[in-house]
Amino acid sequence: MKNVYHFFSRPGFLSSNYTLKFLFIAFIGVHIPLIVLIMAVVFDWIPLKGWNVILVALAATLIATGLTLLLLKSLLWPILQAKNALQDYTRKKVIPSLPVHYTDEAGQLLQQVQIAIDSMDALLKERKDILTLLSHDLRTPFTQLIGLGELLQSEKSEELSAKYGAIIQKMAEEQLIFIKDIIQILETGKEDEISHVFEARNIADILSLSIDMQQLSAVRKQIQLSVHPVPAIQVKCNSRLLSQAISNIIGNAIKFSHRGGEVIVKIHVFSGHIHLLVADKGIGFDTGKAALLFQKFTSEGKMGTDGEVSSGVGLYLTRKVIQNHGGMIAAFSEGKNQGAVFTIQLPIAN
Repeated sequence: MKNVYHFFSRPGFLSSNYTLKFLFIAFIGVHIPLIVLIMAVVFDWIPLKGWNVILVALAATLIATGLTLLLLKSLLWPILQAKNALQDYTRKKVIPSLPVHYTDEAGQLLQQVQIAIDSMDALLKERKDILTLLSHDLRTPFTQLIGLGELLQSEKSEELSAKYGAIIQKMAEEQLIFIKDIIQILETGKEDEISHVFEARNIADILSLSIDMQQLSAVRKQIQLSVHPVPAIQVKCNSRLLSQAISNIIGNAIKFSHRGGEVIVKIHVFSGHIHLLVADKGIGFDTGKAALLFQKFTSEGKMGTDGEVSSGVGLYLTRKVIQNHGGMIAAFSEGKNQGAVFTIQLPIAN
């Protein structure tokens, strides 16, 4: 069937008009009996007398009708391909590879079906990623809040108690906003709205919240968080998502640092961008495997130095958030037990 449609798509006058293909085949089919009769007379194949004329015309008509119907059915190939592609995707989530080089109406249908399925699949993957991000962001802060609450109960210093209390309040306020966003998403069904609410925010405030989220982990492992002075620069961002992404990087540095180690956080500004650097002296990773760290459910995921578990999606989601902010993220290590450096580049808000 494909070969028939392809054959009739080659002539220039038929290539861009699907209806004309049908009319052309029907025209030829209708005139086959007449052509056969003329050739029979010209070449004197059989004596055309009496019933011979009727029999030849009837036989030619039957053959022409059968051949015409077969060719017309074969022209339905692109429509059947489109139907099968939609069925395979809706039932089995199989991504088709439809031919998109035909220019007639049926070819355009194939193009649109391919585009629609690719777009739908990308949208579903985006939705899954956002739902994964939502679940990841809900779980991590509440774990931190529980730990900070335990730390607050055992702390005897009023100064530290006040500090932990302020951190708990700040994180709880952020989570309340986050939960409101989720409720709005559930009501409207627009899962991507939460990732596209951008406003100009001071990077110092974003970084402060990110560090607060990881204070408990740092205290528990006796990790020193060395934060260099942060310039008063604004970035256009979704503050909750960006602070969570940066917090993930700082949390990873703590997770893979040895007890009593140090994590360095500093920001440089040049070429209209903020360059955030998070460095540790922990277990590092093999040189050349940096790209694998950002894959979804990466095989390079490891347990932390104190047995902390890894979900395998943290860096993948972090990169997604940074890219949605028009930025880039990269990782570097000189090898195992040589520490690691993560850099985030973000455009400065105009």
